[in-house]
Amino acid sequence: MMSTAMAAEAPHRGQLHSWKEIAHYLGVTERTAQKWERERGLPVHRMPGEKGRVVAWLDELDRWRSSGLDKPAWWVSVGFWRVFALTSAAVLLAVTLGVALDFLLRTRAGPPVRFVLEGRSLRALDANGREAWRTLLEQPAAEGVSPAYWLSRRLAWFGDLNADGRTEFLYAHHPDSYSTAGDTLICYSHTGRVLWRYRNTRTVASRSERFAPPWLVAFVMPLPPSPGGARRVLVVTHHLSWYPAQVAVLSSEGRLLGEYWHSGHILFGETAELDGDPDPEVLLAGISNSYKTSTLIALDPENLHGASREEEHPDYQLLVPGGSCEKARLLFPRTCISRLLDPYSKPSGLFVHAGRIHFGTNERRGEQDCTTLYQFDMNLNLLSAEVNDAFLACHRELEVAGRLNHPFTEAELQGLRQVRVLRHWNPVTSVQAPAEEPAWQAASGPSGHSPGRR
Repeated sequence: MMSTAMAAEAPHRGQLHSWKEIAHYLGVTERTAQKWERERGLPVHRMPGEKGRVVAWLDELDRWRSSGLDKPAWWVSVGFWRVFALTSAAVLLAVTLGVALDFLLRTRAGPPVRFVLEGRSLRALDANGREAWRTLLEQPAAEGVSPAYWLSRRLAWFGDLNADGRTEFLYAHHPDSYSTAGDTLICYSHTGRVLWRYRNTRTVASRSERFAPPWLVAFVMPLPPSPGGARRVLVVTHHLSWYPAQVAVLSSEGRLLGEYWHSGHILFGETAELDGDPDPEVLLAGISNSYKTSTLIALDPENLHGASREEEHPDYQLLVPGGSCEKARLLFPRTCISRLLDPYSKPSGLFVHAGRIHFGTNERRGEQDCTTLYQFDMNLNLLSAEVNDAFLACHRELEVAGRLNHPFTEAELQGLRQVRVLRHWNPVTSVQAPAEEPAWQAASGPSGHSPGRR
């Protein structure tokens, strides 16, 4: 039975006396009402006495319902949708940015590896042909300038020059006004901005001649990186019409560090560790105009000054400050074909591989290359000298035509092995000393021009 206080209060508060009434009042089934009591704290009071007798006051049910049951579901609340909208926008933005970044990474140009010339426009392209940058030249390139040829002939180079982790571009600009202006070596940044320019504007002289600009770039050779990672640049320039050539070493910022002048054109260059230390020397293959034959020169790029010494032919001595800086200088015998057909012997190539220095001289006759192949060790000691099949065929044709009066013999091949050492650097004592001259002497010939640059 209910207490007297509870009985007196009930008529005023309103009561429900069974699960059926409670469920009906809440608009649910009895099972749901009972579940709400267990799980959601539905305010139901159990009466003493008979088992299962319950009572609920209407005001308590109303307060419970208003605080929980009648509260809008989370998925229809304004707060939820506000949070949902902000979260969705953030996710959409992140996805959009990710897609855009992926697109940019897939379509953005990589480091340039080649270039295109279109009038005054120079465009740098990556490996997939995408444009990395473009710029305008002050003058268009001369007719016949080919980007592929420029890269193959070391007149253009892509690489990290100043150790900034980016790709710079060295370009030897050969303008249409080269006959008066000469060539200019231009260094571009990874964005196509000009970092520096170098143009040989020197005037040099021998005791009887004067050689003023213009000068043309023969080739450009970045040297191995320094301990800090930056690379110096070796650039060889030739006079437009006559024989002198300048070998200059520039810093990665384009500053002139040293120069060597040679009485003849220089056509090829390589680096080699001739003395076994980590600082390589520079090997240069060219023409000695004073001796009218091919020459191989070794220089220390850290110590360039002066000019080639021409004691036997003083008219070819270039009068520039500084003494001799050649570590080694070799002269190669001319073949009978060269003496018959050409004013000079000319190098055909130079490369260093597997501890060997490979050097070639050739005489051209039509489409044939009559080549003599030399091989040296890393102390410039001659290991072998051989002629190629085209040389033997050409020699035989000249015999049949009556222009040569002798067959090619082993004795003649032995004569081609008589390389003359004008200056030899001793890796033990580091003292330069001329070697004893062999019986072979350079053949005499006309003075004047070296063969053309390109």
